[in-house]
Amino acid sequence: MLNKAASVVRASLQALRVALTFLIFGTLASASATLDQDVPLPGSWTTLAPAPTKRTEVTAAVLGGRIYVLGGFAEPSLSNLSSMTITDRVEVYDPVTNEWTTRAPLPVGLHHAAAVVAGNRLYVIGGYRQAFLALWHPVATVYMYDPDKDVWTERSPMPTPRGALAVAESGGRLYAIGGYDGSSNKAAVEVYDPVSDTWTAGAPLPTPRDHLAAATVGGNIYAIGGRVNQSYARNLSIVEAYDPAADRWTKVADLPTARSGITAGVIRGAIYVLGGEAPEGTFRTNEAYTPATDRWHSAAPMPTGRHGLGSAVIGDRLYVISGGPTPGGSYSNVNEVFAPPGAKQAGRASSAKVGAVMALLATFEDAGILPPEDSPNANRLIKALIQFQSAFMTSGHPAIQRWLREAFTAKFGEVTPSTLEVFRAGGWTSQSLEAIVDYAAAAPVWNAPDVTEGFRAFNIGRADFDLLARTFTDARAAFSTNGQNIHEVYASRRKTMPGANKR
Repeated sequence: MLNKAASVVRASLQALRVALTFLIFGTLASASATLDQDVPLPGSWTTLAPAPTKRTEVTAAVLGGRIYVLGGFAEPSLSNLSSMTITDRVEVYDPVTNEWTTRAPLPVGLHHAAAVVAGNRLYVIGGYRQAFLALWHPVATVYMYDPDKDVWTERSPMPTPRGALAVAESGGRLYAIGGYDGSSNKAAVEVYDPVSDTWTAGAPLPTPRDHLAAATVGGNIYAIGGRVNQSYARNLSIVEAYDPAADRWTKVADLPTARSGITAGVIRGAIYVLGGEAPEGTFRTNEAYTPATDRWHSAAPMPTGRHGLGSAVIGDRLYVISGGPTPGGSYSNVNEVFAPPGAKQAGRASSAKVGAVMALLATFEDAGILPPEDSPNANRLIKALIQFQSAFMTSGHPAIQRWLREAFTAKFGEVTPSTLEVFRAGGWTSQSLEAIVDYAAAAPVWNAPDVTEGFRAFNIGRADFDLLARTFTDARAAFSTNGQNIHEVYASRRKTMPGANKR
């Protein structure tokens, strides 16, 4: 009995040491806190492997944990003069290996197009192509990319041909917003259903513009900045929010710096808007908007000012690639990544998370299935408990939050909202871990590439989860064999651990 108690203490202290390191220094998770919505926090930048081709006016999107950079104008050379430097190149960046590869080119060279992902398919919508000697022929085309086959397929075109538009996904549908048709700005908001391959009309954009950005937070779409009739001397700061359910636009707080030729990405519910151009030069500006407070804050500026750049978010990192370093026709292959800061955690919240991990480890030890102290599996189990807790609590990745919500609904039914609130405030309970483990066993959650992508940012994967799930189910079975209930054992252990007053 004394040896068993000592082992529990050792395991708990080990969990405490690792968990505190994680909570204070963030050494295991890329980021674990929510953006502070009241204090400007700048974040930091890192330069990564440059893209193979110098380009501008590209578009970019994340598919399967990799970033696809598509089309645009390439730096002029003897080999591309016949295409007027408009390129069909598709180059793919893997953040895990920091390497680039090339995939099947676009069916036609395009610039000022928009890329967006729905399901496991990438869609490139609109833009401009070459038509004889014209460089700016607006198109309505929609091309769908299948990453498994490395093949492009043409789908039903938009009703309105246009380039320099913005496209955002919400609820599985794609919203094509604004742009320029060769003679004037369009207010068109056209909605594409990838399942039926059909288009419908939405409420028109109140302020028609081009070279704008769009981002989705909480199901609502935000149309940001842009310019009037392709003139970057007429940049706009206006931001308008679209509610797809109500089919209604609302004006929200203006972008602090009027810009166009910009890009945007969402991290933890905040929209970061980067780059752009004006007659005076290109912008390094990085400004963050939190819809929850309708406020803007300054963030760390890009190391390299650019317009016509592409961006993509993986986990809590925003990658900004290519674009022109000077206004007009200029090119780069710059690849820079932005990491937002993590808000400091209050002591009680940190204690609750640490205590939740410690209580589970003690419960596993009581069941007699905790791996030997300092063994590879023991350390991996602690990491899995901490990192999956952090991912489910803090990640804004749709696949992770969908898994959490569906698992809790399957187990807790009508009380799911309150149970989710308790989990996000204090971390694991034996019940919440059981919900996650049992749902994964019943549903093919790991078959979706976006699930792997979401957890990759937290340095965990299926093997880590399988160890955690196996440990939990073995412990549950051991207690059941002895006539005990794992949840009662956990509740008893939880009372003795840090943050117990949070339960």
